[in-house]
Amino acid sequence: MNREMVCELAQYRGLLGMLAWRDIRVRYKQSIMGFAWAFLMPLIQTVVLYLIFNYGIGRDNMSRDLPGHMPYFFFVLSGVVPWTFFSSAVAMSIESLTRNSRLVTKIYFPREVFPLGSVVASLVDFGVASILLLIAFVYFIASGKIHPTGLMAMLPVVIIIQTLLVAGLSLILSMANLFFRDVKYIMTFVLQLWFFATNVMYPLKFASNPKLGYVAQLNPMISILDAYRDCLAGQSLHNPVGLIVAAAIALMVFFFGWTIFHRAEFKFAEYV
Repeated sequence: MNREMVCELAQYRGLLGMLAWRDIRVRYKQSIMGFAWAFLMPLIQTVVLYLIFNYGIGRDNMSRDLPGHMPYFFFVLSGVVPWTFFSSAVAMSIESLTRNSRLVTKIYFPREVFPLGSVVASLVDFGVASILLLIAFVYFIASGKIHPTGLMAMLPVVIIIQTLLVAGLSLILSMANLFFRDVKYIMTFVLQLWFFATNVMYPLKFASNPKLGYVAQLNPMISILDAYRDCLAGQSLHNPVGLIVAAAIALMVFFFGWTIFHRAEFKFAEYV
């Protein structure tokens, strides 16, 4: 990655915005609910997980391990909304090059606008879904179950870390799927496993097994979701090292992904 790549992408920022807006329109075209689906789906998923785990496992057993003793509903919602952004952005971007094969073979422009456009479209959905998170946040503050602190100022930093991770994976996977069409099927399975290996619906504690905690640091989404919850309802960052590791992984994935994507760009027309 170099300055020329950044300047080139900045030059085509208008095209990036147009592709993102096209993806949004296609997603909700002829949909009665429209953008409402962006927060209805996380809400439905949160309610289902809440009913299964809160009442299936037991309220007392679950609340004992929640950070800051936050309400379990808010714990799940604050995990589902960021995870939905992550999974939908990765899933959409995988086929971004093959889906736009005619444009890939046309006049020159930076091809990274395709996967990054999908990321921006998912980021818009994330913003809409965050309205639901904001409503729940205000409700639990009013009921005295959540006490926000100055950590909320770190929330944009966490969003940037996650966006860099998502963008890097999108660049790598969209390129890989262009060369090997099996990637999209493999990633469908991987994302399902990744969901259960991340603390979306239950807290992960590694105090009894520090070695397992070190291994878990390789999954940056664990630390990212922890950071979201700490910023919204925590008294302090209970896993600052994990967030630093997640930030380092996100930066490496992003810079590595953009670099190899740019270097392989001249081959794209042969594989579409």
